[in-house]
Amino acid sequence: MDLIIKLNSQTVGKDKIARLVQYSCRALWASKEASNRGTKTTESIQVLKLIEGILSSFRKLLRFGKGFEVLYAAGSSVEMKQLSQQLFIVLGKVSSGLFLLADHVVWLSRSGISKGVDATEWLARSNRFWLISIAMNLCRDLQELYRLTLYYSRSNIRNLAQTVSVIYNENKPLVVDTVKNVCDVFIPLNGLGYVKVSNQTIGILGAISSIMGLLPLIYPRLKF
Repeated sequence: MDLIIKLNSQTVGKDKIARLVQYSCRALWASKEASNRGTKTTESIQVLKLIEGILSSFRKLLRFGKGFEVLYAAGSSVEMKQLSQQLFIVLGKVSSGLFLLADHVVWLSRSGISKGVDATEWLARSNRFWLISIAMNLCRDLQELYRLTLYYSRSNIRNLAQTVSVIYNENKPLVVDTVKNVCDVFIPLNGLGYVKVSNQTIGILGAISSIMGLLPLIYPRLKF
């Protein structure tokens, strides 16, 4: 109970908990829908879809204004002397900020505040920026994994399985971040129509990435 209270006291904690429940609901209703194929939609499926939609809107409102904050942080953190080393991080933050700004427009349109906006078009833009952000984060993860692999290959470790085991045991924050980004990347890819993934799979991947996002909040040593 103390853990729930601790997470709920933070905006990012609320967002991660809501995200976990949101994607879990998606996985559940998609699973029920698949098993009830050809029959009438049950009330439980409608309730799960409703909860998912409510949590999606709640998270958009919870993050409202954060896009400006992320863009400002990205600009102020740039050091030209280290730009080549920070390129993936900076581009990831800029893309994340633009994703959030586009997401704000989607929320304004769906809430009825801004009626002249095409929510579908802005949702596609939001997904594109989100995809770029995740891709940059994945490039950073892979760059670090490659560096570690080279480092350990020069040591006494010669076996690939041992190398993977050492990387996992000594670099758990990197592993958690990589798993999170690998799961996340399929969500905008599916939203943009680049790959076709079932709603159940999207729900499961979203739930896994949400758990990976919660772990650093619960165990700060896992923050990458």
